[in-house]
Amino acid sequence: MIKVGENNYADCLVLGAEEKDTGKPYALRGFQEVIFSVRNLTKSVEMYTGLGSWKILHSGVLPRATLDLWKLPNHCVGHEVVLHNEGDRTGFLRLVQFDGVEKKHIRSSGQSWDVGGIYDVDVRVLDIESCVEEFQAAGWSGYADTIEYEFGSFQVAEILMRGHEDVVFALIQRIKPTLEGYPNLKKLSHIFNSSQIVKSMDVSKQFYQDVLGFKVYMDHNVQGSEKAYNIFGMPNNLYSGIDRKICILSPQGNNFGSVELIELVGVEGRDFSEFAVPPNLGILMLRFPVSNIEKFYAHLQEQNVTSESNIQEMEVAPYGMCNVLALRSPDGAWLEFLEVIKD
Repeated sequence: MIKVGENNYADCLVLGAEEKDTGKPYALRGFQEVIFSVRNLTKSVEMYTGLGSWKILHSGVLPRATLDLWKLPNHCVGHEVVLHNEGDRTGFLRLVQFDGVEKKHIRSSGQSWDVGGIYDVDVRVLDIESCVEEFQAAGWSGYADTIEYEFGSFQVAEILMRGHEDVVFALIQRIKPTLEGYPNLKKLSHIFNSSQIVKSMDVSKQFYQDVLGFKVYMDHNVQGSEKAYNIFGMPNNLYSGIDRKICILSPQGNNFGSVELIELVGVEGRDFSEFAVPPNLGILMLRFPVSNIEKFYAHLQEQNVTSESNIQEMEVAPYGMCNVLALRSPDGAWLEFLEVIKD
């Protein structure tokens, strides 16, 4: 059994004293990793290491205990590769390939106004135009071209790129103020944020804030817009009349491992919630470190939250043996909570 301190990665799941000082018997940190389900693991690894200059941290067979947690049949087998931005200890990307089982796209033909599951992952870039060219050369396309805008006190350039397995990457370049906290940023940063298009901001915010205990980093409500051209790729003649509710939350109330909720008021699209489960293809889930997972599970039961699993013990490379708990958000986003087993 790998113990905390025996490698550099078991410690990634261990919360510090300041993070545990919440007044609750359990504590969470922003997501440690994102899992993509892909058709071809080898080709996907080549693509993401090329686009991001990310490095392979782990490669191996998915443990049977993990497949059982995900309710996959005995004849299903899987393989995984964990990628990271070298030097960063969070925001990992885990690619998984399932064999011997039927797979559907989670957000097949999904538009930016369709709800259900996880919509995108966000990375910082230094030169957005060169990154866009590389994504386009790899077969990705944008919902719109790069747009500069103000978001709260920040001025950014951003584009939403959609590619393999309907995965969406938000490429974000900070213009003002100067970006801090990303010393290892060379091409693409680690994944620092992930968005969900939701039916009801009130319902989703209550789940993350009141049930899970996340804190608000930014609450941004916009009533219409004078600018017709928009990052979501909506028709120009309609966008100015659409109100938008945006809320970013994380356990520590910062923008690291955070969840961004987006409600496009009055816009009704498809609901992909039922497909946001293993082994389907696309952005599959977020994984959060937790301390006192049994107390956390008891809290969820008190809140009448239906989990996808009981607490399961399993090997989660590269961290070692972990206790794992799975549940889903009101809009079907699959969330897992991991506590490394210390002995």
